[in-house]
Amino acid sequence: MGSTLPLDELTKHADNLYEAIIMIAKRANEINSHQKKLLDEQAEANDFDEDFDEDAVNHDYLDRQYVKMPKPTTIALTEMLEGKLKKSLPEDEETS
Repeated sequence: MGSTLPLDELTKHADNLYEAIIMIAKRANEINSHQKKLLDEQAEANDFDEDFDEDAVNHDYLDRQYVKMPKPTTIALTEMLEGKLKKSLPEDEETS
């Protein structure tokens, strides 16, 4: 996103700005974990003739794939602005 967001937009979907930021941060962390898992699975599934390091990881390939992916914070912010993120209270997380 290239423009400045009005803070009012974030507080429409949360009780206050700080809660909105926490919701976005938690969702971005979930997205980041999911993207990392996908990259790891791709790296294991692909058999390349390129150079690998001592851990059998082709960092050039992983770097190129990571750059192509949308950034987790941008995805989470977009989800928040579209009203797709829902607030979960700590007691809700314990029962899940």
